[in-house]
Amino acid sequence: MRVVDMARREINAKTDIAFDYQEIKEGRKVVALRFTITKNARADKPDPLRDDPRLARLVTRLTAHGMTEDTARAIVQAHEPELVDWATATLARKLKAKEAVENPAGWLRKAIEEDWRPQPTLFAQEQAQARETERQAEREQVDQQVKTAKGRKADAAREKAAIVAYVNSLSPEEREALEQGFREHLAATVPAMVAKRFTGGETWCCDPIIRTEAVSFLKAGHA
Repeated sequence: MRVVDMARREINAKTDIAFDYQEIKEGRKVVALRFTITKNARADKPDPLRDDPRLARLVTRLTAHGMTEDTARAIVQAHEPELVDWATATLARKLKAKEAVENPAGWLRKAIEEDWRPQPTLFAQEQAQARETERQAEREQVDQQVKTAKGRKADAAREKAAIVAYVNSLSPEEREALEQGFREHLAATVPAMVAKRFTGGETWCCDPIIRTEAVSFLKAGHA
């Protein structure tokens, strides 16, 4: 009846139906089975050990080695998945190598509850700590770069707003004189291909180089 019991556990745990059975005997011999099928009330309730594929696989691995489903569920619920995964994989390798494991379910339970995973050496721990310190430094560097970039963007926005506000405050004659002076400034300070981008109006801020020169030009008292 072991095959039927395994099928019952699987169906009752993972489907919306549940079944039980009763053995029909003649003397000591089982001649038939009487099945009772009902709606599985547990299927309507959230169950992370059933609904999470990884946790469900771990429960199945434990029960495959003879552990009862209730015990398997309790162990998976109480321990980190990596530990349970390690224990089941280690046992599988032992059995494949034909190592003597008298009670696989008992071995699994102790290996998980006592955490038999090999502990890292002091050197390995120091290496791991050094790697974590390096990663933390890299994260801090990236954060600083992001903050710097945001700061530069904010500075650029403030510069653009100040230039536009000042230029727009001038009379047409004053603006024309200022733009002519700035054209001459650009001709003497930046490559010609960059200088040609300035045509007055909104082009005071059309290019980072031009904007930088405009700030310098206006601060120097050419305004």
